[in-house]
Amino acid sequence: MIRGLARLRFAIAAAAIALGATGAVRADDRVMPPVPGWQTDAAQCAWHWRQGGGWGLWAETCQLGGATWQVAWNADQAAFVTRRGALDQGIAVQPLVLPEGAGMAALRAQWIETGALSADADCDWQTIAPQDAPPGRRFHILAPRDRSALAPTAMGEVPAPACGPYGASTHGLRYIMTDSHWPERAVFVDEGQERPLFDPMSITPLP
Repeated sequence: MIRGLARLRFAIAAAAIALGATGAVRADDRVMPPVPGWQTDAAQCAWHWRQGGGWGLWAETCQLGGATWQVAWNADQAAFVTRRGALDQGIAVQPLVLPEGAGMAALRAQWIETGALSADADCDWQTIAPQDAPPGRRFHILAPRDRSALAPTAMGEVPAPACGPYGASTHGLRYIMTDSHWPERAVFVDEGQERPLFDPMSITPLP
């Protein structure tokens, strides 16, 4: 189920990236992918190039439901967050560091050390490579071995994520993205339940 949902969501996302941060920031054509070919609402949304923490991505600013929605860099969280008006709704994209020569196991160890993941969590890494992904790009999902761990309880309650805040979500799609072009970096991406206000394929490290 997770694998199928991931392929479907990535098929929708187009390659992209370019233009300012919160405020006017001049785009650098040498860094950015092209502007995405899709929008949440063409009449209410516009693409902007956002950057922070050594990374850039294309994200939308939308006027929806009487509020301004956008994805912007939050220096305190060292992450791009989804923002409704002046309130942050949660992390959308968070850069991570992989120790030299280390793989995904290093992230799991870091999360256990910081308390973001239980040492007893019965979770495994799954790797997918959507057809439309750039060469060298990989997508990793930390998912429970027991697939029923993500299902609603008999009382209809949604369980807490079995693999922590960076693992498979009960409320949409989230994963870790890596690329052979930047082997010592990784990126946590939370797309949520619907198409996000940013283009995952546009996430790019800055020079």
